Amino acid sequence: MTLRVATFNLKDFFAARHDDERGIVEAKLGNVAESLRRARPDVVALQEVGSVELLERLVKALPELGYEAPVIGSEDRRGIRNAILSRLPIQWAQVHQAKSLPFPRFVLGDQEPFPGRIPLRRGVVHVRVEAGALGEVDVMTTHFKSNLPAELKTPDGDPIPDATPHSVGESAVRSLVLRAAEALYVRSLVDGIFANSPDHAICVMGDLNDTLDSLPVRLVRGIDTKSKHHLRAAVELLPEEARYSCFHGGEETLIDHVLLSERLHRALRHFEIHNENLRYHGPFTGEPPLTVDSDHALCVAELDDS
Repeated sequence: MTLRVATFNLKDFFAARHDDERGIVEAKLGNVAESLRRARPDVVALQEVGSVELLERLVKALPELGYEAPVIGSEDRRGIRNAILSRLPIQWAQVHQAKSLPFPRFVLGDQEPFPGRIPLRRGVVHVRVEAGALGEVDVMTTHFKSNLPAELKTPDGDPIPDATPHSVGESAVRSLVLRAAEALYVRSLVDGIFANSPDHAICVMGDLNDTLDSLPVRLVRGIDTKSKHHLRAAVELLPEEARYSCFHGGEETLIDHVLLSERLHRALRHFEIHNENLRYHGPFTGEPPLTVDSDHALCVAELDDS
């Protein structure tokens, strides 16, 4: 059996907020549907899903792909969430949530240093599907905090603008810590699966908001690259010049990842990033206008264990 898995950050997949956006939303719905028709994924991980109703309309617009009801994660303050669509039988599904994430302790017995300060912004959506000869496959999707600086805040939650190179550095460190904590959380979920089934088929996908060699992505994959539980990147099949899924500061970068356990990686046959029409949407603003396209490219991997 061939298994196709994909990840796609839809970018602000919201319903129209006013009449002027209705045409934009309808065009975006059509563009996303066409992207999925092209990729034909059996299981697709979606990020930045704002409107559940719009997601349900997307499923109805794709009867030929045969997706069941979406598995939908918890939303963040901005109202976006992760979701998974599957046309394979889902044995069970879960949304992993946490009120806050821990910072690693230096000494056993230390108190939690930053209780309640490190959030899991968006629930991790996790399904187990039956994939023929590949057996049971666990698929997770996650969307980490952006790599924008995390400024110091007042007790009321108001950001304090960085005024010195030192404070700029502190904001960068806070941002890294937030993503790293999310990465450690996801890695703990992966380790939990391996503890029960050491050769299990696991696929972690999503917008990790960092590059393949960054600490957060390495944490998800497993720092020890020689470990049998290290997750391999499907993008390894592509030449360097094709390895980009979005633009950061106008520069091509890869922050959308498909990470595979060893058993799945052995079955990897093909990988694509549909980035030929990708364009730079400019720097992030607090409330960007809706767009008919995403600023991320869909990534799709094909596996075959026959």
